[in-house]
Amino acid sequence: MTTQTRINEIQAIYKEWLAVHERLEIAKQDLAKSSDLMSKLEHFYFDGEYRKIFEQIENGLEVDLTTDGEYSVMSEDAIWNAIHDHDSTLWDFMRFCVKHLDKAGE
Repeated sequence: MTTQTRINEIQAIYKEWLAVHERLEIAKQDLAKSSDLMSKLEHFYFDGEYRKIFEQIENGLEVDLTTDGEYSVMSEDAIWNAIHDHDSTLWDFMRFCVKHLDKAGE
């Protein structure tokens, strides 16, 4: 392999990294937004409001639980599963980051 070929190869890798890095910056913003939204869902679910409304519905309160295709937030598992999925994703990100930042462990 010539020196020029090697430089061209590394330049292409760098160019690809720049594109990926730009998407990672957007992903960071999405992660922050996701955590903010999850905080609101957790508050609704764990601070008693969900249970209160759920019991009212069970006792005959008529509400429209029609959605655009996603599960209703009043289904018992929708928010619970979302919380688990969110936490699992955060743990996956953290493990990935620690693995790639912990150079001393190599």
